[in-house]
Amino acid sequence: MNDWWKSFFDQDYLRIWEPVFTDEANTKQAGELWSMLDLEPGCRVLDAPCGWGRLSRPLASLGATVLGVDQSDFLLATAEGRRGELAPGQLRYLKHDLRMPLPETGFDVACNVFSSFGYGPEEEDLAIFRTLRAALRPGGRLVVETNHRDLVCASIARGSKSSRRLPDGTLFVDDADFDAISGVVRLNWYWSGPGGSGEKHAEWRCYTPTQIVALLERAGLHFAGAYRGLSKTPYKAEGPEAGGRLAVVAVRED
Repeated sequence: MNDWWKSFFDQDYLRIWEPVFTDEANTKQAGELWSMLDLEPGCRVLDAPCGWGRLSRPLASLGATVLGVDQSDFLLATAEGRRGELAPGQLRYLKHDLRMPLPETGFDVACNVFSSFGYGPEEEDLAIFRTLRAALRPGGRLVVETNHRDLVCASIARGSKSSRRLPDGTLFVDDADFDAISGVVRLNWYWSGPGGSGEKHAEWRCYTPTQIVALLERAGLHFAGAYRGLSKTPYKAEGPEAGGRLAVVAVRED
């Protein structure tokens, strides 16, 4: 199994993405997820992977009992250090490789948010979804929120390249390459500023919405709906963004 993640999800990763996912934005997104799934206090939520706990914390604050799972020691330590007043009975974190079965089951909801699969072969993505399915109770739901091929192709058609300034003035550039035959996006991140310069590279497998649904069904889950991001608005591949980000909800029926 490829262990590229050991050097990818580190302090530089957090520095790049934390300004985008502010506490206000995370609270808003957790509220959208809560409303989208009609969650209630006391529900058991698996946030996998959880990163630095950006959704785990506000979901727990809303009343869910949350387990956040990730492989990154740095991100998990950051999440644990930011739990605030939330007790371990309300919010816990676990280091675990999601390609392998989890030691806990019976969750009402599992969340795989922010394009958190596709970083290895298709069989590894299938293994991740099988892990999440096995962690759900019968009738439990998995929500997968992700970028997807339709959106990537729409972005490429507009000739867009991504760049932004970090709070300290550092310029961050995302100069991605897309191989339309393999369906793989090569992530090329570069940054330079007061804190120094650096770069990160990784490959992300870009699935169509149809392929994502098929992968979930191969994992033993039943397709329940596709939505525009974390909302109750049905997904349609229309407009300049080809439907925008995608959230797929699937159910463990047995």
